[in-house]
Amino acid sequence: MTAKRKNFDHDAFWKDFIDRFFYSLLKRAVPELYEKADTEIKPRPLDNKFTDVLKSGDPDIRASSHFADFVLEVPLKDGNETWILFHIESQGRGGGNLAERMNHYRCLIYAHYRREPVALAIIAGGRRKKERFYSHSNFGTEIIYRYNNLVLAELDDEELLSSDNPTDLALYAAKCALKAKHEIQKYKYLRTLIELLAERGWSNEDKDDLLFFLERVIDLRDRELENKYSEYRDQLSKEGKIVYIRPGEREEIREIEQRGMAKGLMEGITKGKEDVARNLLIRGDYSLEEISEIAGLPVEQIRKLIN
Repeated sequence: MTAKRKNFDHDAFWKDFIDRFFYSLLKRAVPELYEKADTEIKPRPLDNKFTDVLKSGDPDIRASSHFADFVLEVPLKDGNETWILFHIESQGRGGGNLAERMNHYRCLIYAHYRREPVALAIIAGGRRKKERFYSHSNFGTEIIYRYNNLVLAELDDEELLSSDNPTDLALYAAKCALKAKHEIQKYKYLRTLIELLAERGWSNEDKDDLLFFLERVIDLRDRELENKYSEYRDQLSKEGKIVYIRPGEREEIREIEQRGMAKGLMEGITKGKEDVARNLLIRGDYSLEEISEIAGLPVEQIRKLIN
């Protein structure tokens, strides 16, 4: 029996994936920019909410804000510019005219930042080739806007499977999801993907996050097949071939990490206060009460520093 669940959120998947594996995606989609990018610095998200200010009778244009999928500041290693404005849109089946949307956001981005973006369209579903660039001509005025296109259907399977780029395995999984017509096909694809993941020499963190994305994009819904797949995945995990953290454990780990960061920050602050108190004690010019007030520590804690 097929489990009831919400439909797969295509946009959320790509947004999460781009945020996590941005530079490996850039290496695949826009290698020229990847070569010049300073990959030691995380790209900075910029405001992606734009409001048209034209006086228009169309309430959608006049009142609604428009959200681009991604607008990022990509740092460069050298050159005259220190960063590049990067715009990404992802689109599956349907979704209106992609070329018009790309041009619309180019106009809004330029008006907002006064810079022309480097743009990428990730095309997951079937799109007509004429929608892979924008063109308009009117009484001698002509606009042609060409942007980078990453078209899943046109990527070579063998190249993706042999690649050492983590993004390529996720792109192959997205292609499998498009081709799968039945749950048994999804199950077979997941088995293949998890075996490929086990062979790669990537970090445990990358493997765990990739596994999360692979399972999410394939979206296996048959309960019996899902249980069968889970048993196989858990066995590979026990053998140390993959790293699998259950969703609940994933949130627990993140919470522990956040608590650890907060604890480390507080310990650092306390150590700094104690260093101030020690220096004042060495000088011998202040009473314990005065040091307590200056350093922000209780008198009893300062007495312990004397010993």
